[in-house]
Amino acid sequence: MKQITENNLTWVDIEKPTQEDIEWIKNNFNFHKLTLEELIPASSREKVEQFPDYLFLVMYVPVFNKKNRTTKPTELDVLITQSHIITVHDEPIEPLGSFLKKCQAIGIREDCFGKTSGHLLYYLIEDVLSFAARQLVHIAKNIERIEDGIFKNIERDMIKEISFIKRDILDFRIAIKPMHRILISLGEKSKNFWLESGDLAVYLNDLTSDYERAWSEADNYMETINALEATNTNLLNDKTNAIVKTFTILSFITFPTMLIITLLQVDMVTNPIRNLPYDFWIIVGFAMLTVLGMWLYFKTRKWL
Repeated sequence: MKQITENNLTWVDIEKPTQEDIEWIKNNFNFHKLTLEELIPASSREKVEQFPDYLFLVMYVPVFNKKNRTTKPTELDVLITQSHIITVHDEPIEPLGSFLKKCQAIGIREDCFGKTSGHLLYYLIEDVLSFAARQLVHIAKNIERIEDGIFKNIERDMIKEISFIKRDILDFRIAIKPMHRILISLGEKSKNFWLESGDLAVYLNDLTSDYERAWSEADNYMETINALEATNTNLLNDKTNAIVKTFTILSFITFPTMLIITLLQVDMVTNPIRNLPYDFWIIVGFAMLTVLGMWLYFKTRKWL
Protein backbone atom coordinates (compact mmCIF):
# COMPACT_ATOMS: atom_id res chain seq x y z
CA MET A 1 0.00 0.00 0.00
CA LYS A 2 1.34 3.43 -1.03
CA GLN A 3 -0.05 6.72 0.12
CA ILE A 4 0.42 10.42 -0.66
CA THR A 5 -1.33 13.24 1.24
CA GLU A 6 -1.33 16.91 0.32
CA ASN A 7 -3.81 19.77 0.97
CA ASN A 8 -6.33 17.49 2.71
CA LEU A 9 -6.35 15.14 -0.27
CA THR A 10 -5.02 11.59 -0.12
CA TRP A 11 -4.24 9.08 -2.82
CA VAL A 12 -3.88 5.45 -1.71
CA ASP A 13 -2.62 2.86 -4.19
CA ILE A 14 -3.12 -0.83 -3.39
CA GLU A 15 -1.47 -3.45 -5.60
CA LYS A 16 -2.50 -7.11 -5.33
CA PRO A 17 -5.05 -6.44 -2.57
CA THR A 18 -5.31 -8.88 0.29
CA GLN A 19 -8.18 -9.40 2.69
CA GLU A 20 -6.31 -7.24 5.20
CA ASP A 21 -6.31 -4.37 2.68
CA ILE A 22 -10.04 -4.77 2.21
CA GLU A 23 -10.54 -4.72 5.99
CA TRP A 24 -8.50 -1.51 6.23
CA ILE A 25 -10.70 0.11 3.57
CA LYS A 26 -13.83 -1.15 5.33
CA ASN A 27 -12.73 0.20 8.72
CA ASN A 28 -11.70 3.64 7.44
CA PHE A 29 -14.41 4.39 4.87
CA ASN A 30 -18.14 4.03 4.52
CA PHE A 31 -18.13 1.96 1.31
CA HIS A 32 -20.97 -0.37 0.48
CA LYS A 33 -20.43 -4.08 1.06
CA LEU A 34 -21.13 -4.90 -2.60
CA THR A 35 -18.47 -2.41 -3.70
CA LEU A 36 -15.85 -4.01 -1.47
CA GLU A 37 -16.78 -7.46 -2.76
CA GLU A 38 -15.93 -6.34 -6.30
CA LEU A 39 -12.35 -5.50 -5.37
CA ILE A 40 -11.49 -9.19 -4.78
CA PRO A 41 -11.90 -10.83 -7.24
CA ALA A 42 -11.78 -8.32 -10.04
CA SER A 43 -14.96 -7.01 -11.65
CA SER A 44 -16.14 -8.38 -14.97
CA ARG A 45 -17.06 -5.10 -16.67
CA GLU A 46 -16.25 -1.40 -16.71
CA LYS A 47 -18.62 0.99 -14.93
CA VAL A 48 -19.11 4.17 -12.95
CA GLU A 49 -21.41 3.86 -9.92
CA GLN A 50 -22.49 6.81 -7.83
CA PHE A 51 -23.31 6.49 -4.14
CA PRO A 52 -24.30 9.26 -1.71
CA ASP A 53 -20.73 9.92 -0.56
CA TYR A 54 -18.46 8.22 -3.08
CA LEU A 55 -17.97 7.09 -6.69
CA PHE A 56 -16.86 3.63 -7.75
CA LEU A 57 -15.02 3.47 -11.05
CA VAL A 58 -13.91 0.32 -12.90
CA MET A 59 -11.77 0.89 -15.97
CA TYR A 60 -9.19 -0.98 -18.04
CA VAL A 61 -5.66 0.06 -18.93
CA PRO A 62 -4.12 -1.35 -22.16
CA VAL A 63 -0.77 -2.99 -21.34
CA PHE A 64 1.48 -4.50 -24.00
CA ASN A 65 2.79 -8.01 -23.27
CA LYS A 66 6.19 -8.39 -24.94
CA LYS A 67 6.21 -12.18 -24.57
CA ASN A 68 2.86 -12.72 -26.31
CA ARG A 69 3.29 -9.66 -28.54
CA THR A 70 -0.19 -8.38 -27.83
CA THR A 71 -2.03 -5.83 -25.70
CA LYS A 72 -4.21 -6.97 -22.87
CA PRO A 73 -6.61 -4.96 -20.68
CA THR A 74 -5.58 -4.62 -17.04
CA GLU A 75 -8.34 -3.71 -14.60
CA LEU A 76 -8.07 -0.65 -12.40
CA ASP A 77 -10.66 -0.07 -9.64
CA VAL A 78 -10.95 3.47 -8.28
CA LEU A 79 -12.82 4.50 -5.12
CA ILE A 80 -13.41 8.25 -4.96
CA THR A 81 -14.57 10.33 -2.00
CA GLN A 82 -14.37 14.08 -1.48
CA SER A 83 -11.00 13.69 0.24
CA HIS A 84 -9.59 10.35 -0.94
CA ILE A 85 -8.84 8.42 -4.09
CA ILE A 86 -8.09 4.73 -3.64
CA THR A 87 -6.78 2.77 -6.63
CA VAL A 88 -6.85 -1.03 -6.48
CA HIS A 89 -5.31 -3.37 -9.06
CA ASP A 90 -4.04 -6.96 -9.25
CA GLU A 91 -1.06 -6.29 -11.53
CA PRO A 92 1.55 -3.53 -11.73
CA ILE A 93 0.28 -0.66 -13.88
CA GLU A 94 3.06 1.51 -15.25
CA PRO A 95 1.21 4.87 -15.37
CA LEU A 96 0.38 4.59 -11.67
CA GLY A 97 4.04 4.07 -10.90
CA SER A 98 5.04 7.06 -13.02
CA PHE A 99 2.29 9.17 -11.43
CA LEU A 100 3.59 8.23 -7.99
CA LYS A 101 7.12 9.34 -8.95
CA LYS A 102 5.74 12.52 -10.47
CA CYS A 103 3.87 13.39 -7.26
CA GLN A 104 7.09 13.10 -5.28
CA ALA A 105 8.14 16.42 -6.82
CA ILE A 106 6.74 19.18 -4.59
CA GLY A 107 5.55 21.51 -7.35
CA ILE A 108 3.76 18.82 -9.34
CA ARG A 109 2.26 17.33 -6.18
CA GLU A 110 0.77 20.71 -5.27
CA ASP A 111 -0.78 21.00 -8.73
CA CYS A 112 -2.28 17.52 -8.64
CA PHE A 113 -3.53 17.81 -5.06
CA GLY A 114 -4.36 21.51 -5.25
CA LYS A 115 -8.15 21.46 -5.63
CA THR A 116 -10.63 18.61 -5.34
CA SER A 117 -10.44 14.84 -5.56
CA GLY A 118 -12.01 15.25 -9.01
CA HIS A 119 -8.99 17.24 -10.21
CA LEU A 120 -6.67 14.64 -8.70
CA LEU A 121 -8.64 11.98 -10.56
CA TYR A 122 -8.18 14.00 -13.76
CA TYR A 123 -4.40 14.02 -13.43
CA LEU A 124 -4.35 10.30 -12.68
CA ILE A 125 -6.53 9.34 -15.67
CA GLU A 126 -4.56 11.74 -17.86
CA ASP A 127 -1.41 9.74 -17.10
CA VAL A 128 -3.30 6.52 -17.92
CA LEU A 129 -4.38 7.93 -21.30
CA SER A 130 -0.88 9.24 -22.00
CA PHE A 131 0.44 5.77 -21.26
CA ALA A 132 -2.15 4.28 -23.64
CA ALA A 133 -0.97 6.67 -26.35
CA ARG A 134 2.64 5.62 -25.73
CA GLN A 135 1.56 1.99 -26.14
CA LEU A 136 0.86 2.83 -29.77
CA VAL A 137 4.52 3.71 -30.37
CA HIS A 138 5.59 0.07 -30.66
CA ILE A 139 2.73 -0.50 -33.13
CA ALA A 140 3.99 2.39 -35.26
CA LYS A 141 7.52 0.96 -35.23
CA ASN A 142 6.27 -2.50 -36.20
CA ILE A 143 4.27 -1.02 -39.07
CA GLU A 144 7.39 0.74 -40.36
CA ARG A 145 9.28 -2.55 -40.16
CA ILE A 146 6.50 -4.31 -42.07
CA GLU A 147 6.55 -1.62 -44.75
CA ASP A 148 10.30 -2.05 -45.21
CA GLY A 149 10.01 -5.83 -45.30
CA ILE A 150 7.29 -5.85 -47.94
CA PHE A 151 9.55 -4.15 -50.45
CA LYS A 152 12.58 -6.29 -49.64
CA ASN A 153 11.17 -9.41 -51.32
CA ILE A 154 10.26 -11.11 -48.05
CA GLU A 155 6.49 -10.92 -48.54
CA ARG A 156 5.88 -14.45 -47.28
CA ASP A 157 7.66 -13.72 -43.97
CA MET A 158 5.52 -10.60 -43.54
CA ILE A 159 2.24 -12.55 -43.51
CA LYS A 160 2.75 -13.75 -39.93
CA GLU A 161 4.12 -10.39 -38.78
CA ILE A 162 1.10 -8.57 -40.18
CA SER A 163 -1.19 -10.98 -38.33
CA PHE A 164 0.58 -10.23 -35.04
CA ILE A 165 0.25 -6.47 -35.53
CA LYS A 166 -3.41 -6.68 -36.53
CA ARG A 167 -4.15 -8.71 -33.41
CA ASP A 168 -2.26 -6.21 -31.26
CA ILE A 169 -4.22 -3.26 -32.68
CA LEU A 170 -7.53 -5.09 -32.25
CA ASP A 171 -6.68 -6.00 -28.65
CA PHE A 172 -5.67 -2.38 -27.96
CA ARG A 173 -8.98 -1.15 -29.30
CA ILE A 174 -10.90 -3.72 -27.26
CA ALA A 175 -9.03 -2.58 -24.13
CA ILE A 176 -9.47 1.15 -24.64
CA LYS A 177 -12.94 1.35 -26.19
CA PRO A 178 -14.90 1.06 -22.88
CA MET A 179 -12.96 4.05 -21.55
CA HIS A 180 -15.07 6.37 -23.70
CA ARG A 181 -18.26 5.31 -21.92
CA ILE A 182 -16.46 5.65 -18.60
CA LEU A 183 -15.41 9.24 -19.30
CA ILE A 184 -18.86 10.25 -20.52
CA SER A 185 -20.52 8.69 -17.48
CA LEU A 186 -17.94 10.24 -15.15
CA GLY A 187 -18.60 13.66 -16.64
CA GLU A 188 -22.34 13.32 -16.01
CA LYS A 189 -21.97 12.07 -12.44
CA SER A 190 -19.32 14.65 -11.55
CA LYS A 191 -21.87 17.49 -11.83
CA ASN A 192 -23.68 16.24 -8.74
CA PHE A 193 -20.70 14.83 -6.88
CA TRP A 194 -18.40 17.89 -7.04
CA LEU A 195 -20.93 20.70 -6.84
CA GLU A 196 -18.39 23.27 -5.67
CA SER A 197 -16.03 22.75 -8.62
CA GLY A 198 -17.35 24.59 -11.66
CA ASP A 199 -14.29 24.08 -13.87
CA LEU A 200 -14.04 20.30 -13.42
CA ALA A 201 -16.18 19.70 -16.53
CA VAL A 202 -13.47 21.38 -18.62
CA TYR A 203 -10.86 18.97 -17.22
CA LEU A 204 -13.03 15.93 -17.91
CA ASN A 205 -13.73 17.12 -21.46
CA ASP A 206 -9.98 17.29 -21.95
CA LEU A 207 -9.75 13.62 -20.97
CA THR A 208 -12.34 12.78 -23.63
CA SER A 209 -10.22 14.63 -26.19
CA ASP A 210 -7.14 12.64 -25.14
CA TYR A 211 -9.12 9.42 -25.52
CA GLU A 212 -10.38 10.39 -28.97
CA ARG A 213 -6.83 11.13 -30.13
CA ALA A 214 -5.65 7.70 -28.99
CA TRP A 215 -8.65 6.00 -30.60
CA SER A 216 -8.16 7.93 -33.85
CA GLU A 217 -4.49 6.98 -33.93
CA ALA A 218 -5.35 3.31 -33.41
CA ASP A 219 -7.91 3.59 -36.24
CA ASN A 220 -5.26 5.06 -38.54
CA TYR A 221 -2.87 2.24 -37.73
CA MET A 222 -5.58 -0.32 -38.48
CA GLU A 223 -6.24 1.27 -41.88
CA THR A 224 -2.51 1.38 -42.57
CA ILE A 225 -1.89 -2.26 -41.69
CA ASN A 226 -4.91 -3.31 -43.77
CA ALA A 227 -3.51 -1.41 -46.74
CA LEU A 228 -0.07 -2.96 -46.21
CA GLU A 229 -1.64 -6.41 -45.96
CA ALA A 230 -3.42 -5.85 -49.28
CA THR A 231 -0.18 -4.65 -50.88
CA ASN A 232 1.74 -7.61 -49.49
CA THR A 233 -0.92 -10.01 -50.76
CA ASN A 234 -0.83 -8.45 -54.24
CA LEU A 235 2.94 -8.64 -54.43
CA LEU A 236 2.89 -12.24 -53.24
CA ASN A 237 0.18 -13.12 -55.77
CA ASP A 238 2.15 -11.45 -58.58
CA LYS A 239 5.22 -13.42 -57.64
CA THR A 240 3.23 -16.67 -57.46
CA ASN A 241 1.57 -15.95 -60.79
CA ALA A 242 4.96 -15.30 -62.38
CA ILE A 243 6.25 -18.64 -61.10
CA VAL A 244 3.14 -20.47 -62.32
CA LYS A 245 3.42 -18.73 -65.68
CA THR A 246 7.06 -19.78 -66.01
CA PHE A 247 6.32 -23.42 -65.24
CA THR A 248 3.33 -23.40 -67.59
CA ILE A 249 5.43 -22.08 -70.46
CA LEU A 250 8.15 -24.62 -69.71
CA SER A 251 5.60 -27.43 -69.80
CA PHE A 252 4.21 -26.22 -73.13
CA ILE A 253 7.72 -26.09 -74.57
CA THR A 254 8.75 -29.43 -73.11
CA PHE A 255 5.67 -31.45 -74.15
CA PRO A 256 5.95 -31.11 -77.98
CA THR A 257 9.73 -31.51 -77.74
CA MET A 258 9.41 -34.77 -75.83
CA LEU A 259 6.66 -35.93 -78.23
CA ILE A 260 8.88 -35.41 -81.30
CA ILE A 261 11.88 -37.07 -79.63
CA THR A 262 9.72 -40.07 -78.66
CA LEU A 263 8.30 -40.44 -82.18
CA LEU A 264 11.73 -40.25 -83.79
CA GLN A 265 13.00 -42.94 -81.45
CA VAL A 266 10.30 -45.46 -82.44
CA ASP A 267 11.97 -48.54 -83.98
CA MET A 268 9.78 -48.94 -87.09
CA VAL A 269 10.51 -49.47 -90.78
CA THR A 270 8.74 -46.24 -91.72
CA ASN A 271 10.85 -44.19 -89.29
CA PRO A 272 12.45 -41.54 -91.60
CA ILE A 273 15.73 -41.36 -89.69
CA ARG A 274 16.10 -45.06 -88.98
CA ASN A 275 19.66 -46.27 -89.69
CA LEU A 276 20.69 -42.81 -90.93
CA PRO A 277 24.16 -41.63 -89.96
CA TYR A 278 24.10 -39.06 -87.20
CA ASP A 279 20.55 -40.07 -86.23
CA PHE A 280 21.20 -38.96 -82.63
CA TRP A 281 22.18 -35.47 -83.72
CA ILE A 282 19.20 -35.31 -86.05
CA ILE A 283 16.91 -35.97 -83.07
CA VAL A 284 18.75 -33.34 -81.06
CA GLY A 285 18.37 -30.91 -83.93
CA PHE A 286 14.64 -31.50 -84.20
CA ALA A 287 14.35 -30.98 -80.45
CA MET A 288 16.27 -27.70 -80.62
CA LEU A 289 14.18 -26.47 -83.55
CA THR A 290 10.98 -27.31 -81.67
CA VAL A 291 12.15 -25.43 -78.59
CA LEU A 292 13.19 -22.45 -80.75
CA GLY A 293 9.86 -22.47 -82.59
CA MET A 294 7.87 -22.56 -79.37
CA TRP A 295 9.98 -19.78 -77.88
CA LEU A 296 9.45 -17.58 -80.95
CA TYR A 297 5.72 -18.27 -80.84
CA PHE A 298 5.46 -17.26 -77.17
CA LYS A 299 7.62 -14.23 -77.85
CA THR A 300 5.43 -12.99 -80.70
CA ARG A 301 2.32 -13.44 -78.54
CA LYS A 302 4.11 -11.45 -75.81
CA TRP A 303 3.74 -14.23 -73.30
CA LEU A 304 7.41 -13.95 -72.44
